[in-house]
Amino acid sequence: MHPDVVSKESGSCPICGMDLVRRERVSQATSSDGGYPEVTVSPEFMHNFGVRTATVVRGTVSRDIVALGRVSRLLSPMVTDVTPGIKGRILSVSDKAIGDSVSKGELLYSIEAPAWRDLQQSYIDALQDEDPTRADQLRQRLQSLGMEPAALSRVEREGQVEERLDKHAPVDGTLVEWRAGKGDPVGAATRVVTLGGVSLIPVVVNLFEGQGAWIDRGQRVTVRVPTMPGTEYEGQVDRTDREISFTTRTQPVYVSFSTADPTLRFGMLLEVTIHTSEREDVLRIPREALIRTGEGDRVILSRGEGRFQPVAVKRGLESGDDIEILSGVEEGQEIVVSGQFLIDSESSLMADFRRMETRDAR
Repeated sequence: MHPDVVSKESGSCPICGMDLVRRERVSQATSSDGGYPEVTVSPEFMHNFGVRTATVVRGTVSRDIVALGRVSRLLSPMVTDVTPGIKGRILSVSDKAIGDSVSKGELLYSIEAPAWRDLQQSYIDALQDEDPTRADQLRQRLQSLGMEPAALSRVEREGQVEERLDKHAPVDGTLVEWRAGKGDPVGAATRVVTLGGVSLIPVVVNLFEGQGAWIDRGQRVTVRVPTMPGTEYEGQVDRTDREISFTTRTQPVYVSFSTADPTLRFGMLLEVTIHTSEREDVLRIPREALIRTGEGDRVILSRGEGRFQPVAVKRGLESGDDIEILSGVEEGQEIVVSGQFLIDSESSLMADFRRMETRDAR
């Protein structure tokens, strides 16, 4: 009940009256280099309590800060109208629906137009007549209407006109509106389909007071939408506020990312990961090896042959499952990553007994 009560003879505890029992030394503590006592444990102890070790290594550590943010405003997106450029009739349309994403170069619709065939035939005649000026003008006209390079080469090589004009997406975007369907007649300026362009989405993130020191402009961020599983965007830090809120003790950080997704809304909550500082060639240990106490941090160093000793360390950057160590251990040393608390407790108890024996000797 009272481990501080120690006697060289049998008897009872003066505090609670319980019988004193002989302390069984399952391990030994020996004096070391002025630090914590060294503890020797048996192989059975190491097996029963799952004592595992890891090697102190050098490597790269980085810090990622994860916080909640919100869409602070929505800017009006740029839109692109895909027109035929020539009078005709729609033969087929893409199966994409409103709100679907479209990649640049993706086929949107095809039209049939007599003027399209006539333009190609005029180009073929100019090539045969060896009229380079007119041929160049007609080639530019065909290209402006959307004729692909492969189709243009085929017309030049085979002298056969393409029956249909394929219209492809000029940019990446999202389908905002269809204004014509299969079989509908269209004019040269008919806005058959409208694509929503990429928008810059500004996000404000509130970080805790101690996290703001790690943030710098231009750092990469990853943004996830909790209500849209699997949706992820890449962006960057734009700026930070120099003032910390007195009431919440948080610091606003402003980030942004680009997307053509029309489903994002003002005020939507986002999960933001800021990829901050990165350090190379530093001493690194597993996070689970570190023992945090009110007196400081320490790890259990393996001396070999079942001998272990707690050593004080100074930690630096924490990154995922790794922690940077500034001092206290060296590269290549073995440290305990499982069962270290039992060994540390044994060493602390030995240190307490040592201090009591020193006090009694005086």
